[in-house]
Amino acid sequence: MSRDAALAAYDEARDRFLTAFEEVPDAALGFLKPGDEYSIGGLLAHVTWGLTHYAGVLDGVVSSGFGEVLDRTDPADQERAAAEGRAALSPARRGAALSSLVAAHARLGGQVRSLAESDFERTAPVIYGAATEPYATSAATVVGWMTDHYDEHVPHVAELLAAAEGRAG
Repeated sequence: MSRDAALAAYDEARDRFLTAFEEVPDAALGFLKPGDEYSIGGLLAHVTWGLTHYAGVLDGVVSSGFGEVLDRTDPADQERAAAEGRAALSPARRGAALSSLVAAHARLGGQVRSLAESDFERTAPVIYGAATEPYATSAATVVGWMTDHYDEHVPHVAELLAAAEGRAG
C-alpha cells in the first residue's frame, strides 16, 4: 500500500473512532464494564498513549538511521497509561482528551508524511519490551497498527455504551 493510501486509511479510521465516540453521552464517560480494561472515556487516553508511544518508536527508528532501536517503555509510564484507561473521564476533561488524541494523531501522521516515500516501508529492527529478538518495524507497520487499533475500538465504544445504557436502565 502506498504511503498516501495508508495515511488516508489511518485518517479514516480516526474519523470512524471519533464518530463512534460522539455517541457517548457525558454521563457514560466513566462507565467501566466489569472485566474490561478501559472505561468508555478511558479509551481516549488509551488510544492517545498508543499514538504517542509509536510516534516515539518512529522517532527512534529515524534518528538511528533505521538501525536497531530498543523500545524500553518505563513500566511506571505503562501503569499510568493503564490507570488512565480504566479511570472515569469527567465531562469537563472530554474536550482536552479529544484534543490530545487529535494532536497525537496529527504528530504521527506528520512524521510519516515527512519521510521520503522510499523510507515509508523501510524497516528497522526494534526490540519491544522484554523481547530478546527485534521486530522489523517501519512507518508502514506503525500506521497499520494504529489504523487497526482505532478500528478495534470502534465496536468497543458501542459495546461499552450499550452495557452502560443497560446498567442505567
